[in-house]
Amino acid sequence: MLPPPAETSGVEIGRRALLLSIGALALTFLIPVMGLALGVFAVVVCVRAWRALSRKKGSVIMPLLGTLVSLASIILAASVTWLQSYFSTELSTYSECMKGAGTATSQQVCVTELQRGMERRLPFMPKGSLQLPFPP
Repeated sequence: MLPPPAETSGVEIGRRALLLSIGALALTFLIPVMGLALGVFAVVVCVRAWRALSRKKGSVIMPLLGTLVSLASIILAASVTWLQSYFSTELSTYSECMKGAGTATSQQVCVTELQRGMERRLPFMPKGSLQLPFPP
């Protein structure tokens, strides 16, 4: 028979929720889809922590901050994931072009092709107006 679970303090519950939210934001920059999934999980944990702390009459600052950070990571991860899927053909063409590019000039040609491909997908961009600030 297992012993009953140990009681955790309100500060520890809030800290866990906030750290999970910060982890979701960090993972969003590395692997956006995984950051999206962890962000959703973090929102659930933050809401549960918020409820638990409200019942204990504790401070709900950390779960509130965790919820806000989680929502920001979800929005960021969803935006990046959508952009990657929308420009998937252009990005895969760019990646194939860069495999064969051995010189700086040929790499610049690949970047130019990527810019033109993205302009074709964006109807509101005039031709030749898209300039990437740095090569991807």
